[in-house]
Amino acid sequence: MLIITEQWHLRNFVCALPGVEILDPGQVVYSETRTNGVVGRGVILECGPTLPDVFIWGFTKPGTDTIRAIVYNFGKGPKIQKLANDLGNLTVISNSASLSIEKLPLAAEGVYTCQALYDTPEGAKLYYYYVFLRHILQPLFHGLSVTRLHFVIILKVPVTNPYIVMSDSSPVEGTSVIMRCGLENGTGPINYIWEQESRESQLTTVAEIYDDNRFNVTDVNRNHTGWYRCIASNQVNQQRSDRVWLDTIFGPDQPQIDVTPFSVTERGYSALERETVSLLCQASSNPPSQYVWFYNNSQVFTGPQYTITRILRMHTGHYACLAQNTYLNTRSRKTITLTVYCESSRWRSDLLNPTS
Repeated sequence: MLIITEQWHLRNFVCALPGVEILDPGQVVYSETRTNGVVGRGVILECGPTLPDVFIWGFTKPGTDTIRAIVYNFGKGPKIQKLANDLGNLTVISNSASLSIEKLPLAAEGVYTCQALYDTPEGAKLYYYYVFLRHILQPLFHGLSVTRLHFVIILKVPVTNPYIVMSDSSPVEGTSVIMRCGLENGTGPINYIWEQESRESQLTTVAEIYDDNRFNVTDVNRNHTGWYRCIASNQVNQQRSDRVWLDTIFGPDQPQIDVTPFSVTERGYSALERETVSLLCQASSNPPSQYVWFYNNSQVFTGPQYTITRILRMHTGHYACLAQNTYLNTRSRKTITLTVYCESSRWRSDLLNPTS
């Protein structure tokens, strides 16, 4: 394996072209370019605009100072060295000194150095093309026009399919939940978008967070119930997670009682004897409420709808609905007054209370 040093570069370039005369001292020129590479994809490293008479590509692993030759051409065609096999599918582009690397592996990250020598009427001109930002050594002798061009190759790993982890998938209303968008791999910075899909299939973007995979929901309420997805993206790609259901536990709210047939007096609801009267109780709750009916504080029925067929005046009194959330062990209650009239009594009542 050929180990390259700065001194080796310059002396061997001169020897490689017999008859090349080093004329006027040249000025060292530094030029820097940044290039991103993606793992599994390709990249092109350019070494000058035209094909030089002689060129050498070297490679330095991150954290080391040793440059090792991977490709050279001393005028008889490019020769690819064994080390290049570790850097991906490496080829030299025809009629140039530029490298094409396909299917970049992680091992391809590092410092690439191309040194190109041109035989010109004004004398030999030497150009340096680097792949990493580092301290540059001055040439060891004069008579060369030297350009040093830097490329920075940063291998980018695509984000994998994200997944959601919740601190609590069934939080109680008023508490907090932390959602995390997990990734197995992906080069940062990573942008995270959180979406909520309601029971009615309405999709809403609820948060967009830069380079932080956590989504904090403080003071959870019933409107947070729904499907959640996270979308992770970097400079390479974007991936969406599967849906995860957030089920907010709450209630019961204050019950609402609907009376059928509907009639209201100063004393509350009213009905006529021999009618069929239905009392329906509803209280928002998750899990759904369980209902118990009371007549004058005595339990008479279990369920949301209590129906009295052929109601009598003896059924006049106070009807209470008790809604229960058995998961939270919470309750709420509402009471109404129902007065039952006979036909003649209702007629006399209407005469005495014409506005009723």
